[in-house]
Amino acid sequence: MKVEISKEEYLELLDLVHIASWVLVFHKTVPDPRIDRYDRITQKLYALAKDMGYAGLINYDPGSRKYHPSKTLEETTGTWQLIDEFVDRSFWDELVIRFIERDAARTAGGYEQLNQLSHEERHALEDPIEEKYSKEFDDNGIEHLELVEHYGTSAAVVTHD
Repeated sequence: MKVEISKEEYLELLDLVHIASWVLVFHKTVPDPRIDRYDRITQKLYALAKDMGYAGLINYDPGSRKYHPSKTLEETTGTWQLIDEFVDRSFWDELVIRFIERDAARTAGGYEQLNQLSHEERHALEDPIEEKYSKEFDDNGIEHLELVEHYGTSAAVVTHD
């Protein structure tokens, strides 16, 4: 199969692949074989940069025998702004979701009881919780968040004299 794209479309494709690659590997601490197939196509795409007139956007590392986005690509295309927006929104969404689940489970008498509620019952329980946390974080960010330790509810404290 042959795909024809313009130089401008190639640049947009580089942006998409840069964002996708970042999402796939940013949180990895060890290599993950599940992403090898994506890396192979990414390498093919990056290898075309010189021929497409974008040699300055992709660097080749002979040591790893891999192509990588250059600082120029990262600083000029706006992908970091999109990635930052994604990370920020994901953080707040996930934080709210986890608080909703925790508080709803406490109200329902535990996670098992929460999971036994009907869809309607669960929404009736969770929607006000979601509104509370969403408003709080939209208005104040993490300003009012504090870790509260409940002594006596965890493992026994062992002291040595």
